[in-house]
Amino acid sequence: IAAARPQAGQKKVEEKRPVTDLFVALDVSYSMIQNDLKPNRITAAKKILADFLTKVQNVRLGLTIFAGVSFTQCPLTSDLEIVKRLLANVELTSIRVGGTAIGDALLSCLNRLKNGTGKQKTEEGKSDSLLSKWTKTDAAEEPANKNYQAIILLTDGGNNAGHVDPLTSAKIAVSQGVKVYTIGIGTKERVPAMGQYQDGHVGPYVDPRTGQVALTEPADMVLLTEISRLTGAKAYSATDNHSLQNILTEIARLEKREVSVTTHMEYQELAYLFLIAAFIILAFDMALEMTVLRTLP
Repeated sequence: IAAARPQAGQKKVEEKRPVTDLFVALDVSYSMIQNDLKPNRITAAKKILADFLTKVQNVRLGLTIFAGVSFTQCPLTSDLEIVKRLLANVELTSIRVGGTAIGDALLSCLNRLKNGTGKQKTEEGKSDSLLSKWTKTDAAEEPANKNYQAIILLTDGGNNAGHVDPLTSAKIAVSQGVKVYTIGIGTKERVPAMGQYQDGHVGPYVDPRTGQVALTEPADMVLLTEISRLTGAKAYSATDNHSLQNILTEIARLEKREVSVTTHMEYQELAYLFLIAAFIILAFDMALEMTVLRTLP
């Protein structure tokens, strides 16, 4: 019986660990091919984000990419190696719908964070479920989310696509207690738009309608600042690789929330009781054999 290792009862051993639920929304519109960040905006953002993932601890992280529409590249997970591999697969051609849908991207992240586990109940592309629910009630009536959650939005443009106004998404974030840290990538001036030609080289894009080099607009820092202000976060402008790296290092020091994490289960071992009983019986048997039950010659 003792060899079967009997156990009784159970006890959960819990400890407090600082954890942050963090969703990254990365702009993959074609303007991210600009080379003011080296070698270009999208490559620099991916590399510095990957470095950021190696520094953060006790974080559950998800990744959304967006252009004219948004797509969840990775749901919320504590396996940051998976996030890094999926981030490495992101390309400017990952989403072929042009534009910059900031409001839709934020709402997609909020839907994933609200679910918590990252298993979204609605089909991909139907991210307006949270919007529908929110618009039917006053935002002030929505219970604040007790978990610490935040979104990091990286974009190089302004909202010009999608179905949801970015400030509406920001107000929904407020109702959920989610902070939105915004990062405007690229120079603050209008610069020639870059394009990839059929032979593979990248150069200034010439508008065939006018014959002139097209210009791109800088990140809409007025909008990004307002989104962050509403949610109690901070807006940043990253004009080069170094500034982007410093910004993400600062965000890595986000305030953490304390949560109870079940680390293991404890059981009361009973095997020793049967071993003691076995030794007592064995000793009693040996005593009887030498006394009362002694065999005479």
